[in-house]
Amino acid sequence: MKHLFLSISAIILLTSCGSEQSEESNTNTDQDSVQVEEIEVDTTPLFESITTEFNETDLKLPEGFSYKVLFSESRDLVTRADGEKFPAKGKHDLSVFIPDDEFPEKKGILYISHETSEAHPDLGDGGGATVFDLELTENGWEVTSEFHHIDFSSVGFTDRNCGGSLAPNGNVLTCEETWGYNNEYFTKKGLKDRDFGNGRPMWQNMGYVVEVDPRERKVVKRHMSMGKLVHEDVHITPDGMTAYITDDYSPGVFMKLEMTEANNFSSGQLSAYKQSEDGESGEWLAIPMDTTSLVNCRKIAVEMGATLIIRHEWLEEINGDLFICETGEDYFNWDQSIAAGGSVPNWVNNGLINEEGKYDDVYGRILKFDPETNKMSSYLEGGVFSDSSGVFSNPDCNTSVTLNGKTYLVMSEDINWCDRGRVSKEAEIAKAFYNEVYFLDMSIENPTVDDLLRFAVAPVGAETTGVIFLPNGDMIMNVQHPKASNPAPFNKSCTVLIEGFRKS
Repeated sequence: MKHLFLSISAIILLTSCGSEQSEESNTNTDQDSVQVEEIEVDTTPLFESITTEFNETDLKLPEGFSYKVLFSESRDLVTRADGEKFPAKGKHDLSVFIPDDEFPEKKGILYISHETSEAHPDLGDGGGATVFDLELTENGWEVTSEFHHIDFSSVGFTDRNCGGSLAPNGNVLTCEETWGYNNEYFTKKGLKDRDFGNGRPMWQNMGYVVEVDPRERKVVKRHMSMGKLVHEDVHITPDGMTAYITDDYSPGVFMKLEMTEANNFSSGQLSAYKQSEDGESGEWLAIPMDTTSLVNCRKIAVEMGATLIIRHEWLEEINGDLFICETGEDYFNWDQSIAAGGSVPNWVNNGLINEEGKYDDVYGRILKFDPETNKMSSYLEGGVFSDSSGVFSNPDCNTSVTLNGKTYLVMSEDINWCDRGRVSKEAEIAKAFYNEVYFLDMSIENPTVDDLLRFAVAPVGAETTGVIFLPNGDMIMNVQHPKASNPAPFNKSCTVLIEGFRKS
């Protein structure tokens, strides 16, 4: 849709009231000129928000958009360094596009992590990652290489490779979202008890952030300096000096690592966030950097008074601020952590205490964190739309994109359960999980769920994650753990390319 607007520019002589020059100005119309210019402004919406439907076995998208599968669990073969090929792992999660040095707009490497936790003699126990080449052709983006295996055996193995990021040094940081606080957590799943050569039990060596060189397809290092947490995501500032770290746990903590050397993620000081009493600022509590403290960093942070959070998921930087998905939790009890010293954030005290005096966070929210002031506050509360046309619940993955001059926060749901209005009554009875993808125009002040645009409904059982945008505006999305009875391709985890966005 295009509208024509009139641009009017006037040259007006401003003079003192009552002077001769003013009188001349009033009588000499030749000195006033008005120019009228037609300017064409494109006001076509990015897409029409689709309706909520809790009966999909396909990926539902707005009119004008289409998808194609790039990489699929089991159906595609992954090549190890020795040339042997094996069916790909599943639970695709993080996506990272690493642009080609010579042709960054048309070529690059796509990195896909696997949030798996299983014995796998061929592609390695626990989690994993796959990389492959993409190229923009006349037919769109195409896979132009084999699917290559990332071998994590140099650090033992990884478990549940979840979110992460592309660091300023060009390497990928992959997060271990693992709850392993004893060896049995791993061995009961068939994973071998390994000797890491440092005198510590296996579980103390798991649950960190691991650096990977995607071009060489090699692991650089596991960074214990970022602490043992249920790592969901990590964001590195452009100067490579600070890492912000989320903890998918309730109660969890929000942390940062301030490096002593740019992109040296094994250096520096780890700290936990504590909100001020008025909620307008905060402080960072330094964690001791010895091994025992790093293994128990959440416990130590809580005892020091760190602010308790309700499962932080992915975080995204927009114009210097961090937008964090806090996914929420039904009917939780923080008594023990509060007694240990943890502090309750103001958005919990102000809105999440039910009539029985218990905490209850059905829908979750988007938090906004200002690194300049250390203020953390609720930016967008989840919940039911005012016209009951949908519900935004339990945000997980997020990213941002600027299209046609507007910046959008793009958020994927991963609902905690299929009840309490998060899906339709029919879906709740069938215990069917449905998740959606939403866009939020970041120019809207004080947004509510009514400002969200629904872009996608995932196939039943699946969550969408790893959403990123390629240089031409096309979207990459991972469809994770769909219901096995769905028709192909969405009976397996897969990575899809979504086309149809207009980029100007």
